[in-house]
Amino acid sequence: MAVRHSHADFFRLTPMIFIFLLLLVVNGFLVSPFIAWYDSGELIGTTVCLGISHPSGQALFHLLGKCFLLWPWGTAAFKVGLMSVFCAAMASALFYELACRLTARLMPPDLIRHDLSFELKTWLFLLTLGWSWSQPWWRYSLTPLVYALHLLMAMLILWVLSLEKPWKWILAFFLMGAATVLRPTQFFGLPFIGLAFLWHFRHQPSGLPKRLIFITAFFVLGRSVGLYLPLRSALHPSMAYGDITHFSEFFHQVFALRFSKYVGTITTNNILSVLEQMIAHFFDDLTPLGAGLVLWGVCFLWWEKEKIPTFLWVGLGWGLVEALFVFTIPYPTFESHQVLLGWAFCGFLGALPMTLGDQILRKGHYRHLIWAGNLVMMVFVLAQLSMVGHLLDRKNDRTAQDYGRNVLTLMEPNALYLPYEENEYFPVAGYQESFNYRKDIELVEPGGSPAVMGAKVEKCLRQNHPLYVTHQWALAKGWVFQGVGPLWKVVPAAPLKGKPLQAAAKPQAVWGNIRLLAVQIEPAQLKAGGFVTVTYHWTRSGRSVEDQSSSVVVLFTDDKGSYPTRDGLFWLHDIHEPFGSTFSGLKPGLEYVEKRVVMIPSDYPPGKYQLMLALQKQTLKEEGQETFNKEFYERSAAESLDKFEGRGQNGSLVQFSTASQSNADNLWLVNQSLLPAVNARFVPTAFLEIQSPD
Repeated sequence: MAVRHSHADFFRLTPMIFIFLLLLVVNGFLVSPFIAWYDSGELIGTTVCLGISHPSGQALFHLLGKCFLLWPWGTAAFKVGLMSVFCAAMASALFYELACRLTARLMPPDLIRHDLSFELKTWLFLLTLGWSWSQPWWRYSLTPLVYALHLLMAMLILWVLSLEKPWKWILAFFLMGAATVLRPTQFFGLPFIGLAFLWHFRHQPSGLPKRLIFITAFFVLGRSVGLYLPLRSALHPSMAYGDITHFSEFFHQVFALRFSKYVGTITTNNILSVLEQMIAHFFDDLTPLGAGLVLWGVCFLWWEKEKIPTFLWVGLGWGLVEALFVFTIPYPTFESHQVLLGWAFCGFLGALPMTLGDQILRKGHYRHLIWAGNLVMMVFVLAQLSMVGHLLDRKNDRTAQDYGRNVLTLMEPNALYLPYEENEYFPVAGYQESFNYRKDIELVEPGGSPAVMGAKVEKCLRQNHPLYVTHQWALAKGWVFQGVGPLWKVVPAAPLKGKPLQAAAKPQAVWGNIRLLAVQIEPAQLKAGGFVTVTYHWTRSGRSVEDQSSSVVVLFTDDKGSYPTRDGLFWLHDIHEPFGSTFSGLKPGLEYVEKRVVMIPSDYPPGKYQLMLALQKQTLKEEGQETFNKEFYERSAAESLDKFEGRGQNGSLVQFSTASQSNADNLWLVNQSLLPAVNARFVPTAFLEIQSPD
């Protein structure tokens, strides 16, 4: 009998094992080996160095992630992403098991017998895959963020509540304690679990005080994982959100208090905007079929409310409060991770109508419709799988990692890096830790104490170490900003230095009395994702109207004379202010060397490009117009230089001045060009060959 029982358990667990392994393989293939934007870089970096990330600190994530870093293959980003795949696959297996227990609870005793029918199991299997591959669940199954572990912890708690064991409440509150340290929004489930606990023991009031003491003790024991934070902080890891060795800082860290800055007010318009986004995501990401199953399940929930098990009521209440919490955020932005638990738990509602279909089939009615049900569920799964192209694009996106590497490479030894916002910090910090690269550079996380940052800046400048920032601010007298690619270096103020002009050589281009002597690009051949140094040699022979140029417009055109755009912006350009902010500051008879760093986008089309240069006039921006400045908005994927001649792009988002007869009037005419110019306002100069990063 024991052998038969073990065999029965094995076959009962077979679908769960298969779901786990299938999702582990498929999603493992989709994990990106590259650091991504936002919190990805921070969580990867803090996991590598066992540091402390932003509140609540994500202690459990870092401890488990450190175990996955022992995996011998792949980058740190891949390994931590693999942990998310593992957690999400485990959550999916538990989802299937809970769906089976839910439908078994609703089945009449004369039909359930020993097990669920094969047809019902098949539908639940396909439902699990469809929900696991729905965009919110699937997206966060692949990213090195806390959300997959967050979902697994919640599923584990519901699974424990579904057990018929006397110790389940102790285990549930222990898991809840650990989960609330990972992500404070897990607290939303605590009242519902508490109510379920009190309801379960409502007929045994005498033993309730003792049980309350036990579950409280185990809840506190679960939260003890948070002790990692002050213990680790005392060792000063290379990445730490702050010093939390004192109780007040520790308390604010684990409860994520005073973490988000006040960004607005809660208004009716904001609430309606978020609600509209939620509904759109619900139908778009779930498909009409999945949405229909959920809505049908809501009706079924009311009809069968007496039979609904405790874990489902807890899950639905938990998910509802999580969704309502989104409306308290004072800006109209919705991200699907904000309702991830509610999204996953509403999948159980989709299982409810399947019990009705199974009951009809078991009674011998409409047996020929079994394959129709299977077909519908397979279409649901395939519809979710059709979004895989988007996830493949995310897998191959290396822009954040290239940005982090390039920024570290650009800075001089022993520099201090002071970014303004998180996307200028997380990829850099993540790359530094993941690849143990340029550890001589000190990174300061944005959002810290101004007093602490001020002390670091003062120390850096006093020791004559380089200081780099990403946004300018008011500097003390005697200091100025010097552009270095996307960075600004703080340097002592000094007059522009020129060198005597050498023997007469033909200039590359002439605009009035402004001469471009030469342009060099180094290296002239590189892979996309790197950066080049563009050197401009300028001279000026005297005053001219061209001194009033507001920008140097530099584009890179292909062999057809077009320049690519992406998302409505120039994809690659070096549009900047004249050297020294204005050409009038250049002394006649001297040569001035201007060096500029240009990053090549990681996904820029390979090919040979030529640097095309123009000088833009200073024009007043009039009402209803937008002058051509540092960012240029376009509508199509490739633009021709004819745009500036007023011969193309009717209805463009960019207009120049109403006084102009054409767009070309905004650029100075070229008086002389060394290379043949097909355009009277753009000068062809150096060449650049961009290769595929692979």
